[in-house]
Amino acid sequence: MTVRPPLVGAALWSAVMKAAGDRCECQGACGKKHDPDRTRQQQRCQVSNGDHVSKVGLIALIAVPRDPINEGDFATAARLPAKRLAAMCRPCHDAVLRKIRSATKKLPAGDDLFNVDEYRVAPPTTGAA
Repeated sequence: MTVRPPLVGAALWSAVMKAAGDRCECQGACGKKHDPDRTRQQQRCQVSNGDHVSKVGLIALIAVPRDPINEGDFATAARLPAKRLAAMCRPCHDAVLRKIRSATKKLPAGDDLFNVDEYRVAPPTTGAA
């Protein structure tokens, strides 16, 4: 089955899909080995545009930033050139986002580099003295 491009950004999406060969470009960032032959080697995800995956349904690949931490959201992705975007299936992309969120939660809270409380000035008092 052929997957139609999105209504907005169709030319950019098509360029990314053509460069990826209409196949998910995940090579383990999601946490899976993508190893259909069970050779215990890291391979590229086998999911292509139009495939049907159980529990997910019809796959329509999405164009996402290659560097999701620094260029993370879809609004930013729309302004990036095609060479800085990757084609990913929704399951791989969701797993990558979960890993990023999990790693972010493990960061120590309260970085003192940007702590400005010591420079805060008390508001002026009102009333006559």
